[in-house]
Amino acid sequence: MGKHIKNRKMKFRYNVDRKKQWKKSKKLPAIKCPEIRQAWDNKKTVLQNMADMGLSADPNKTIKIPSTKELIGPKNMKVEDNNQTKKPPKPKKIYVAQALEEQASSSSEKKLRLSEPDVQYCIYMMEKYGDDYKAMARDYKNYYQDTPKQIRRKINVFKSIPKQYNAYLQSKGEKTKKMDTT
Repeated sequence: MGKHIKNRKMKFRYNVDRKKQWKKSKKLPAIKCPEIRQAWDNKKTVLQNMADMGLSADPNKTIKIPSTKELIGPKNMKVEDNNQTKKPPKPKKIYVAQALEEQASSSSEKKLRLSEPDVQYCIYMMEKYGDDYKAMARDYKNYYQDTPKQIRRKINVFKSIPKQYNAYLQSKGEKTKKMDTT
């Protein structure tokens, strides 16, 4: 009976192309960073490429955090000195690391946006109740049963997004102008 169950589990899958799977496993992943992609040499290994660019393939090996045992033990003092004398090879493609550092240090604009239903919700609540968050929490359009603090936070997020909030203020200004002319 045990042999019968074993044979039933071990079925050959005819629809799986083993050769294609093997090739796919050997293929390197696509490099999304343009700086690294430009400097990449397909003839070298990953470790060699990263060393040439002055980047770390394994940060745990690059910046070793000593364990407590290593810090306390007197035997390992000599081992640490030997590790410090080894210097990594000088990178040939320094411009890659410099470009990545420059990109990381530059401040990017926030791309936070609220969804259209959330914007409509905030506008409705602000126009109907002003700053009365407790009344907003009791409103029938508060479908998600947000608390007053959650509503205040959502409205503050809406106000902190200049693109969406300024569009609301402009539309509100146009409505008041139309009302004044009539």
